Amino acid sequence: MTGTVSPPPRASPLRLACPHCGLRAMSAPRKWALTAFGWEKPMPCRACGQQVEVRSFSVMRWTAPFIFFCLLASVLMAFGLIQPQLVMALAGALVIVALGGLLFGVPLHKRGRTDPQAVQRAHAARSARP
Repeated sequence: MTGTVSPPPRASPLRLACPHCGLRAMSAPRKWALTAFGWEKPMPCRACGQQVEVRSFSVMRWTAPFIFFCLLASVLMAFGLIQPQLVMALAGALVIVALGGLLFGVPLHKRGRTDPQAVQRAHAARSARP
């Protein structure tokens, strides 16, 4: 069965593309939930159905600075060296950066081998859509 192959999808800055088929694997809120609660827990790609995961090191790379800041701020507040209002403002800014990092900086990884037939079906279904 020969036919025209659809062009590869554009890379999303949100890093939501499936490493198996290259199509969008999940929504952004689902990826946030996966980075928060599902480290190393495989989840099926919504395009091809193959397993993808978020690796724990990638998540820790973005959350470790926030955790370090919270510990440092606690010590500084305990000794009266910094005002709680400043800590809250900085923590709020860091939360936004960390959540953005989880979405933009943490890639999805393959879990298992790639099934070429599933990839072909996913691309065929994508190109059949109007």
